[in-house]
Amino acid sequence: MKNLYLDTRVLDERASEEFDLSEELLMENAAAAIANFIRKKFKKGKRVLGICGGGNNGADVLCALRMLEGEYECEFILASKNLKPLAAKQLERAKFACVRESKDIENSLNSAKCVIDGLFGSGLNRNLDEKHIELISKINASPAYIIACDMPSGLSSEGKVLGACVKADVTVTMGARKLALYSDVAKDYVGKIKLATLGISVQNYECESDYHLLEKCDLMLPNRKNQCVNKGDFGHAFIISGEHIGASKLCAKAAFAFGAGLVSVIGEQGLNLPTHIMQASKISEKMNAGALGMGLGKKGVEELEVQILKGKKLVLDADIFYSPKVLELLSENCVLTPHPKEFCSLLKICKMADIDVQTLQENRYAYARAWSEKFKAVLVLKGANTIIAKDGQIYVMPYGKSALAKGGSGDVLSGLVLALLAQGYEPLNAAISATLAHALSLRNFDKNSYALEPTDIIKGVKCLRKR
Repeated sequence: MKNLYLDTRVLDERASEEFDLSEELLMENAAAAIANFIRKKFKKGKRVLGICGGGNNGADVLCALRMLEGEYECEFILASKNLKPLAAKQLERAKFACVRESKDIENSLNSAKCVIDGLFGSGLNRNLDEKHIELISKINASPAYIIACDMPSGLSSEGKVLGACVKADVTVTMGARKLALYSDVAKDYVGKIKLATLGISVQNYECESDYHLLEKCDLMLPNRKNQCVNKGDFGHAFIISGEHIGASKLCAKAAFAFGAGLVSVIGEQGLNLPTHIMQASKISEKMNAGALGMGLGKKGVEELEVQILKGKKLVLDADIFYSPKVLELLSENCVLTPHPKEFCSLLKICKMADIDVQTLQENRYAYARAWSEKFKAVLVLKGANTIIAKDGQIYVMPYGKSALAKGGSGDVLSGLVLALLAQGYEPLNAAISATLAHALSLRNFDKNSYALEPTDIIKGVKCLRKR
């Protein structure tokens, strides 16, 4: 996994102090990264347009244009007359290198092969005015390939869109990865994210962080190395069935497919389960990990006996987040998998916040972290970029796709977590590997994005290979 940072300015300051690298030298390295990306992406002679604000992002772009002029046909649009000292210096240098200032914004945007967005950086903390919203709208309507310098203009350091946002094909972020680039809403604006170093290695530039970006290599599959084993060595998972039986079945199928030795569904009525899934009327001592909430319904929650569940490793989902009983189940052996509406209900039950989904989505990191600092369980807050939180540490899983936004997808995820808990994974590791497996199961899904069925996820999980 890699580090993420809410604010990287402290890293710039540290680099300047410890390695005697001036702000100007860091800027030259940032600009060189953009220039080199363009050299690899586009043939010589193409038209490159920079959209420059008055701050350091605009200065970065002017500096890059200076480096490219002669090899490419470079011009800039200056969106502000109030230039910071470095921006003024880079403007002077760019003009001296024959980079031209555009006098016709729309014509330049339509004729450019590549547009570099340098309007605003991560320090933006106010809603944009109509003038800048209109300019961003024109940038987004351009047929050009759009590169965001550091982060798309209009995105705040918390990952909120402040009125409008540049929709980039790629974001070249400087020095270290910004947390804002991995918010749910940012996913539709950042494009591919590339990291540019600033004349110093990542190891020397970065410091410790409470925010982490999960990678494919963090997936720990439950592959069976020992041969002298039996089904009991891989745990006995159980799912408490309720009003909507389909949810329990999906959860059970996913748990069995992801390595649990035995899987039982707890229910009184005939459930018509697959032949490899057992049915039981009660929880036995040998059942070491369970899942509940999915499809349980209001009546099922009311009838739930909490005492018998204590001491078991648990996955909590769906309907349980609307009942105060969830507080009796919380422990360090639990993994919670709410979607945003369910998490809002949980926050209210925990007396932490009474908010709507929109407020939560605008502050996902803050609420997830605050909850994890108060409770010992592992939180998996589902979303476009799923958040896993434990003890104030945040892990972002960035591989989610819109194809997964289907009923039953969450039940499969709960089953994957359950399988790993049954096999002895620690709750945090189970949550990390299950969310990665869930998303990466679509690696070879070749049907339309709207066509996914929950069973397709299970099929994909069966074929995963660690790469």
